[in-house]
Amino acid sequence: MNTPWDIEGKWSITPFSWNDEIRKSMPNLPKKVVIRDVTFREGEHCIGFKPSLSEKMELLEYAVGMGVSEIDIGGPSLHEHHREFSKAVRDSGLKVRATGRFFANRTEDYKRDVDLCIENGSTDLRIILMKLGEEMVLEQLEALPKMIDYIHSCGKTVNVGMSDGTRSSIELIDRIYDGIVASGADNVGLYDTFGVGMPAVMKYLSERIRSKLPVGMDFECHMHNTYGLATANTLACVEGGCTKVDTAINGYGDEAGNASLEEVAVDLEAFYGIDTGLKLDMLKGYSELAIRIGKVPIQPHKAIVGENAYLRPKIVWGGMDMSQESWMTHEALSPEAVGAGEYEHVVFSGAATLENVAIKTQLKDLGMPSGAEDVASMREVLLESLNEEIVEKKNRKYITDDEFAAMARKVLVRQSGD
Repeated sequence: MNTPWDIEGKWSITPFSWNDEIRKSMPNLPKKVVIRDVTFREGEHCIGFKPSLSEKMELLEYAVGMGVSEIDIGGPSLHEHHREFSKAVRDSGLKVRATGRFFANRTEDYKRDVDLCIENGSTDLRIILMKLGEEMVLEQLEALPKMIDYIHSCGKTVNVGMSDGTRSSIELIDRIYDGIVASGADNVGLYDTFGVGMPAVMKYLSERIRSKLPVGMDFECHMHNTYGLATANTLACVEGGCTKVDTAINGYGDEAGNASLEEVAVDLEAFYGIDTGLKLDMLKGYSELAIRIGKVPIQPHKAIVGENAYLRPKIVWGGMDMSQESWMTHEALSPEAVGAGEYEHVVFSGAATLENVAIKTQLKDLGMPSGAEDVASMREVLLESLNEEIVEKKNRKYITDDEFAAMARKVLVRQSGD
């Protein structure tokens, strides 16, 4: 009989995720969470990730088919390529909510920012209060009501949050978010801009901000992965009451990246029983498409979508074949659940898989000779194959500032000589 924590063909996790006492510690836990896909903005900040406009649209079409209903299209008032993408999304006919963003530090230009976002296809907007000092962010807060009024007069909704909130004083956080709500924002955002929070902090801040919001108001979070905590921090925000989460496929983003869409989606559904609206069995395909288009590989041992995630090394311990499902009570995560069924294999790679007992066991399972000479011959062939060098041609990922300087000297000297 299936239980929420043990569903055949999907996952088998700890039953403590559904413990009453643990659930009582998360009174703000929502029943549904919207996975916002920010791959189309944050992803392009990932070094080496350089999809063309048509390739971005190919990614988007897949994402929408998977169930993504909201995306971040970047800043149409800030970048020409964001304007081009925004217009392409608008003209595509795809049913997706596209959020255009701008920064509030140039308060005198807000109408231009709003107009450009809307003209180029933004269906709603996000205002980011830039915290480059307390006085500066409070000036932006003071100007916020007229910005929101103008956006509303254009028939659009708006999300507002403060950059670098996790390194602010609690007094400033209270003042900012009280002011955002009073200014008439439709929903608010909590941004760990530099990835400096930890789960306990993110849950605390989410609960505190949630308590300031009207019932039913959406609450978004945006986490960076500087310390490898973006997924955990996103889940902590949901525990604190966030109803929308920013994620990117494969965790693509600037520097160490953002919360991984595939990890957050599976974790929310498996551990919390929260509906994300996504077709989880399309996650592996989305990951592979992003890798092919963006030409940025992911670590092979990455959770959910990594190449190694469903490869089982042929290791035999105490007479027990650890590559067989029979040694587990239940499978922790079924590869079929995330569209990775074809990647499930028993493999030979490390030293333990090349020991006599591992090779002998595999030969026996195949009904083939497994004497000492047979095992030695197989090990020799396996080692020879594993030592083969595979050379791949790849595009250059980036140009350093020193290399830029050297190029500039050559180019400008040559031009001046002309």
